[in-house]
Amino acid sequence: MTVRMILPLLFGVVGVAVLLWLGFWQLDRLAWKEERLAVIAAKIAATPEPLIDHFKSTAPKSETNYTRVKFEGVLTDKEAHVLTSVKYSGPGSQSGPGFRVLKEVVWNGKNFLLDLGFVPEAQKNDPRATGPVRVIGNILDPDDYDASFTPDPDLEANIWFARYLPQMAQELEVLPFMVVVEQAEVLKDDVWVPFDDVTPLPVSVNIPNDHREYAITWFSLAFVWFGMTCYLLWRIRQKTV
Repeated sequence: MTVRMILPLLFGVVGVAVLLWLGFWQLDRLAWKEERLAVIAAKIAATPEPLIDHFKSTAPKSETNYTRVKFEGVLTDKEAHVLTSVKYSGPGSQSGPGFRVLKEVVWNGKNFLLDLGFVPEAQKNDPRATGPVRVIGNILDPDDYDASFTPDPDLEANIWFARYLPQMAQELEVLPFMVVVEQAEVLKDDVWVPFDDVTPLPVSVNIPNDHREYAITWFSLAFVWFGMTCYLLWRIRQKTV
């Protein structure tokens, strides 16, 4: 090996080592993310537990987030409407622009928000049932809000652009706590009937998991770097022979 080859060799070895490290780091992140997603999926699908065992209106909420719960409360006529849209998913389904309806519910002497689901834009201000309600759903501390991109709500028109619980709680005078409805029933004429004024949008896991693709990218770059280093060393050797 000539002196001229030492620096390119070191540069190549360091570069390959760094790229391989980044690839293995992404694999570690992938394992962590998959474990996290599995825990969340299990919480979403678990047998619903009494809300009183998990109610927490102050931070931290990480332990209760996504927990499937059940409770009975009383719906009031206080609502917040969050601009959204849903995709067409089959005959008879609602799709297009509309609003999530977040309605105040009173439970066990506490009032908080119940995310009832989706209504089309034309039904935004339609009257909806109030009174006793029976719910199965999931506790959620939503992460819709981004201070850099989310517009301020139009309070006069009652149009929000994210489920930002701190501000919603202040404006609606409720606790910063929310349950997303999976199933809801209201009491009519002493009979529990499905709450069909709103189409439920149950909690789903929308956490990005691109670590496998990132790992493949870093490993591919390491392979290319190795190949380029070998080619460069070969060229240097050819010129010095």
